[in-house]
Amino acid sequence: MIKILPFLLAISLMIGCGGYKFQEVIESLESGQPENAYTYLQKNAPKKSDIPFLFELGLVAHYANHFQESNAAFDHAGDIAEDRYTKSVSKEAVSLVTSDQMRPYPGSRYERLLSHYYRALNYVYLNQLDGALVECRRATALINYFKGENEDYDFFGAGLLAHLSGVLFEATGEWNDAYISYKQAAEYYRNAAEKTDVEMPADIGRSLVGLARKLGFTDELERYQKQYGKFSSRPENTGELILFYESGYVPPKTEEALTFPILKTDDVDKPEKFAPTLIGRQGMVYQEIELEYLLRVAIPKIDSRRPLFSGIEVAVGDMKTRGMLVEDVENIAIETFKAQRTGILFRTLVRAVGKYFAYRAANKQNEVLGLLTNLAGVLTEQADTRSWQTLPNQIFMVRMPLPAGTHTLNLSFLGKNGRVSGRDSVPEIKITPNRITFWNHRTYE
Repeated sequence: MIKILPFLLAISLMIGCGGYKFQEVIESLESGQPENAYTYLQKNAPKKSDIPFLFELGLVAHYANHFQESNAAFDHAGDIAEDRYTKSVSKEAVSLVTSDQMRPYPGSRYERLLSHYYRALNYVYLNQLDGALVECRRATALINYFKGENEDYDFFGAGLLAHLSGVLFEATGEWNDAYISYKQAAEYYRNAAEKTDVEMPADIGRSLVGLARKLGFTDELERYQKQYGKFSSRPENTGELILFYESGYVPPKTEEALTFPILKTDDVDKPEKFAPTLIGRQGMVYQEIELEYLLRVAIPKIDSRRPLFSGIEVAVGDMKTRGMLVEDVENIAIETFKAQRTGILFRTLVRAVGKYFAYRAANKQNEVLGLLTNLAGVLTEQADTRSWQTLPNQIFMVRMPLPAGTHTLNLSFLGKNGRVSGRDSVPEIKITPNRITFWNHRTYE
């Protein structure tokens, strides 16, 4: 006990060490100064860059128009994540003694996929469409890896990436690859819809009809027209706007304190065997006379954080188009956590019971040593709330044919009731005949 106590206290200090302040980042973003947020993150980077920080840096750099630097940060995060999907036995062992925060954070599956969404847009804005297509193929490979890794893969984020891939392949004239991507997008959206509440966007059906016609797939064209309807070809001398509207913030993970009773009648042998018993006692009340010890633990939780704006309408002259919901990041974050919560709670209780054993043994030797051991256990028990916090809450897509020329986009942001709650405009958007112009726009309300 005397040997392990300094180690526990040292770990508690390491866990408590802070880096950048997230509030500083969002204040700059919300005041329309992403460059300040980017500079702040650069100046306050942790000594050893980790995945959550790199995700934040990559996205803030994207909004500050530092597209190459954004991709560099996302690439670094991707390399670390790929390496961490092979478990680190030493860090896993340490986490069972101290806290889940000592576990290597690999990034969630949907976070990793959404990094490819921003990487692809970075290449588009750098006018490097070949690089954007590489990101599409990398995202496809990652989705296939997740599918092969888990038969019950949830496809969170996969529909958006396949949808974006279809659009980008279409933009570069890769018709067959675009057709395959749209088919995959339809499948992925359907597979995830039960948990995400995001139906397959109507644009995918329209695109499948148009590409089947262009590629001469007669049977598929007839089938898709019956399924999605008949659509006319785009007029000559028109281009197309594809605008991604990103609204609000994904809900962050916060800490929740839970208490579990150990009874005087309990035969506590091994932590991993006793943990399921404790899980069954969550929320139950016992008389003081029955209690041996109150086990206090901390685990993450996620609460809804729906933004004020939950839709968009874009007007150019007399033409208006309403955005389609293509990704509900909040829902996939909450559903991902729900799937992980039981495992997190079990691991936390195994660790807490182990600390209780250490306290009990130390207390038998010396009450002061027991008190210090108990204190060290409390200090090191913190919930793992790491996540990518600057992600939007929802992503909408506006797909709009426009005459060639330079246009001003008049944006109307819609509240939950569908009424206009805010407005903005984007001038000088250039539309080229038979080309797709991309734009993404973010609000934080």
